[in-house]
Amino acid sequence: MCLPFASRLPHRLNSRRASAFTLIELLVSMTFLVILMLVVTQVIGIVQRTWVRSNSRVSQFREARTSFDVVTRTLTQATLNTYWMNDFDVLSSDSIGQSRSKAKSYVRQSELQFICGPTPTVLTQAASNKSNYPGHAVFFQAPLGVTKLVTVSATSTTEASTENLVNLMCGRGYFVEWGTDASFRPAFLDSLNTVPLRSRLRLMEFSPTAEMNKIYAEVNRPLVDNTTGTNNGKKWYNTEVFSSNNIISSNETAQSRAFTRPVAENILALIISPQNEKQLKTSGGSTTPLYAIAPNYIWDSTLTSQPGSSASTSNPQGTQHLLPPQLKVTMIALDQASGEYLAREENNEMREALLSQVAGLFTTASKFQADLRGDNDDKLGGLEGALVANKLNYRIFTTTISLKQSRWSL
Repeated sequence: MCLPFASRLPHRLNSRRASAFTLIELLVSMTFLVILMLVVTQVIGIVQRTWVRSNSRVSQFREARTSFDVVTRTLTQATLNTYWMNDFDVLSSDSIGQSRSKAKSYVRQSELQFICGPTPTVLTQAASNKSNYPGHAVFFQAPLGVTKLVTVSATSTTEASTENLVNLMCGRGYFVEWGTDASFRPAFLDSLNTVPLRSRLRLMEFSPTAEMNKIYAEVNRPLVDNTTGTNNGKKWYNTEVFSSNNIISSNETAQSRAFTRPVAENILALIISPQNEKQLKTSGGSTTPLYAIAPNYIWDSTLTSQPGSSASTSNPQGTQHLLPPQLKVTMIALDQASGEYLAREENNEMREALLSQVAGLFTTASKFQADLRGDNDDKLGGLEGALVANKLNYRIFTTTISLKQSRWSL
């Protein structure tokens, strides 16, 4: 028996009322939705800031990364072009008074030089102002084939033909210097008197052309004379690096290209550690560290024994006229904002303290890690600790390269 319509109506209303959301349920749902949207918004914001920061760091350090690649790639081409020559014993004069000699052995010989170490040790001018030349310097010879432009007429110039001159020997050097851009900024800026000088830490390159390679100049020969103690090993670049004619200026032309010029800004230090390819065993059975061949970071191919290292007993020439088998190259770069912050006049005291600290570091190869990060594993120290304390953003580039032309088998 069917119930009348009026009797069925309350049942339908109750069913509809049971299937609907209450006001409290709607409020709770909206609250969860708002919270979820806030979380999503925060995640998107964090991702966006991270991407922007990472992209900024990549662009900020692009110049430093490029210059680091240039330095390491050029260093791999370093050569001494070592050869054998006779070593003679002087005999008594013959019956007519002519001197006589007798060949007794072969010795290594080279007309070239590879030298690296703390900049004040390698560069004479840097010794009087160490804080303006932090880190290390390196000077060497390589078959780079760099030549200058030659004038063919009074009205035109042309580049020298280098088709068959790609192996011309050229000098090359790198070091870090703190200074202004007074010598190389456009001349019209000086006439405006409104643009201040721009002071920065810069990676400098010394790159004379093959025609101006002074290592063969008579005044610089011999590089070393073991008999008389004469050593002219540092003259070929020291007399040229800071010469007024060789420093880049706003007046240089293609025919008078300067040899000393910046290749990157905001480079705090360049560290070069000559190393062995593998650890060597001593007579006692222990092993020597890789840096034992240059414990003070200093390597001079004209010396038989590097400063701080043990003299070689197996060969009287030691490391003379040899390249180090490997170089551990480290470069510390600041970002643009940190470079500008360091150059502000109100930060002079902080900058001078930081550069003085850097100048006192990286003099002993066994302390490389301590100089860079500190001795305490739980707390950042050393140079990185100083950079963090001064709120300077930085990046460390490091690699180990092999010098295949070292010819240690000689």
